[in-house]
Amino acid sequence: MYEQLETDFREAMAHVSAPVTVITTMVDGVPFGSTVSAFASLSVNPPMVLLALDNRGALIQQVRSAGRIGVSVLSSAQADLAIRFATRGLPDRFAGVDWGIDHGLPRIEGATAWLRCDVVTFEPGGDHTVLLGTVSAAEATGVDGLTYYQRRFGSATAATSAPGMLS
Repeated sequence: MYEQLETDFREAMAHVSAPVTVITTMVDGVPFGSTVSAFASLSVNPPMVLLALDNRGALIQQVRSAGRIGVSVLSSAQADLAIRFATRGLPDRFAGVDWGIDHGLPRIEGATAWLRCDVVTFEPGGDHTVLLGTVSAAEATGVDGLTYYQRRFGSATAATSAPGMLS
């Protein structure tokens, strides 16, 4: 019964479009990063985001150690980076990637947006850990973002907003 629910849940969630981000941190001068699609804004005052990291991945321990994260919201031209940072067992995910250091955090160049966060809480969330981050810097480039929908990458483009919608 539970196995069927898990299958049904995965299929239902495949029909939810998600932004694609690379979450990064730096420990003892070594960059760490992973692709994350469980990411959303949480609050404007104070500016906060939430994201979920897989408990099986190494990044969660690195973030706990560093206490800070960078969020590169990937552009529609960066699907290759999403795959690279999602691939387990790569000795150096940053090798050959255009990136720099922004206030001590790895930042992927060419992303549609960049956020620098102080992680304020870690909450259990099943096989993931939910992180709530306070944003200390934010920047947008205006290029289209990368989305993940029905197990495929796509592009998020601006649409006409309905009257009364927030911008």
